[in-house]
Order: sequence, then structure tokens, then C-alpha cells
Amino acid sequence: MSLLPKRASRIPAALLAAPLAVLGLAATAPIAASTASASTKDAASGGVYYELYQSCPDNPFWAAVNNGGRAAAAQLGVTLKIEDPLKCSGEIAQENDLLTTIINSHPAGIAFSVVSSTAFSANIQRARKLHIPIIAYNSLPHGVNLTTNPVEAYVGQHNEVAGEDLAKEVVPMFHLHKGQTIVVADQCYTNETCNNRYQGMEKIVDPMGIKVTVINLDYNVPQSASIMKAYFEAHGEPALVVALGSAGEQAVVEGATALGLTPKKVPMVGFDDDAVTNTYMEDGWVKVTVDQQPFLQGYDALVNLYDAVHYKSYPINMDTGPVFLTYTPHNISKGWFKPNVVNQTGM
Repeated sequence: MSLLPKRASRIPAALLAAPLAVLGLAATAPIAASTASASTKDAASGGVYYELYQSCPDNPFWAAVNNGGRAAAAQLGVTLKIEDPLKCSGEIAQENDLLTTIINSHPAGIAFSVVSSTAFSANIQRARKLHIPIIAYNSLPHGVNLTTNPVEAYVGQHNEVAGEDLAKEVVPMFHLHKGQTIVVADQCYTNETCNNRYQGMEKIVDPMGIKVTVINLDYNVPQSASIMKAYFEAHGEPALVVALGSAGEQAVVEGATALGLTPKKVPMVGFDDDAVTNTYMEDGWVKVTVDQQPFLQGYDALVNLYDAVHYKSYPINMDTGPVFLTYTPHNISKGWFKPNVVNQTGM
């Protein structure tokens, strides 16, 4: 079964073809290394812009998000600083501390990944009072209170909706029925928005009598693989595994392989698209993945902020997904599985 994308990519062809060096996609310096005085360019562009996220330092998904932000900065001629607590998960306090420091520097605008519905409220309200435009990108918890978290817009995928849509696709695809269990490999269980993915699936499959079992993992793949191996040993072959990211996929594949299980014995679908997921799709492990087009999240977030500062426009919500991606001749012909495309854009 071939699933066509629900939303066409808006990435200019020139960006896909251009080397990163041409786009000026160099790494930015951390806050501590930045200077106090603004450059002439910064002054002309309204100041420095920030994008703040939380993930593992070598996460290929976020590399694509950051490439999008840097490409937009190069095109707009502005200074963008990209910050990260450089932790793998659950480091909300460190992300909030960075957000405090960024706000204190009075930047032109901020985009950041809102992984909690409560932890960042005070800082978001403070930025609002200081007239610093603040946009959520990539993550915003489902049903978040926008009075206490007054972000001006969201750029990204609504994860609960993505989960609902995925459930509607996989039930007929895998002939799921009452009494069966979907196993969720959740490497990001401390992230509210990540959990929204399987919660969306539950809304669809619970009334059908299909159970969802969540296995809490983390970004330590060997440790997580041993957890998945133990689960397969105890419960046998699953009706379907849903991995909430490529780290979850790695844990499933390594745990299954250790028991001699093949892709046919462990049907799996995933969320996000990066080089790891692409390899598993080519090898038959991942049958379909939900692509949220990470490049566009970094790119559109900065354009949104720039427009707010320069043209006084009000930031708008931008959906970047879900897009359902399968390893089919049609999609291969689009170039979506080429390493340079995946590594630069995550799609």
C-alpha cells in the first residue's frame, strides 16, 4: 500500500540542491560566548533571533530543524543563535534556564520547543510583557492553556492529530482487530508532546477494543534494546509496534534481532524521518513513518518571527505535518530517500 504525502513540501528546490556551506549553515556559538554589543547587521535586522530546543546533541532529526533555521537566517540576512541544553531527555529545568538567559538578552524574537504545559509559563509571560515575540516550534502540548502560555503561534505538527491519523491508516493496513495490542516504544516519555502521539492513537483504537501498551525507554539504545528484548521474550510477536522516534526504532530492531526475529515477525511504524528511519525503511523494518518536515519547522519559525519584527504582522500557525511516508517506487523517485536530502531536511 502506497501512501502519498498529505502536504507537499514547500522547501525550494535550490535549497535541497545547495551544499550547506553555500547556505551559510555554520554552527552558532553558545550564549556564554556571545558578545554584549550588537553588530551593524543585528541592529539593521532588529536584533538577534534565537531558536531553543531540547534533544540529544547528535540527534539527526534536530540537525534538520536547525538547518532550516540557518537557511532562513542566510536568506533574510539576520543573526540566528541556536541553543540546546545538550541533554537527551527530561532536562526541562536546563531548557528553562537557557530561556531565562535568552530573554534577559532582549532578543528580536524567540522560537522554542515547548515540551511542558507548565514549566515555561512564567518565562513565556515575561517575554510577552517585554514585547519579545515568542513562537512555539516542533512541540506544543495538546490542549495547552494559551492564557498562561501566551505563545503567539505554533510552527510544527500537532502530535495528537498525527497519532489519530496514523491510527486510521494502520488499522486497515495491518488488519488490526479487537483483542490485539499495539506496543508503543516511547523513548521520549518525559516529553508531553511526544506522548500526545500515542494518546492520539488511543482515541481511535480504544473504541475498537484494541489495547495500547506503552514501553518507557530512553535514548540509551543498548539499555532500551534490552527492555524491548525482554518484552518480546515475555509476550511473543506483536500485532504492531509504534516507535515514537528513531531511537525507539533502534531499540526495537536491536531487541528483536537479538532474538532472531525478522521484520515480518515485528511489524513496525514510526514517527519522524531521518537517516536512521530511512535505513530501517529500506531494510523492511519500518513500514510507514509520520514525517513532520523538520526543516520547515526551523525555517518557518524564523520567517514568522522576522515578519513580526519587520512588518508588524501577527505570527501565524503553520502545520508542517503529518505527512505519511512509505518506501515505494513513487516516493523513491521523488528523491526523499537520498542521503543528502534526508540529512539536510529530514524528509
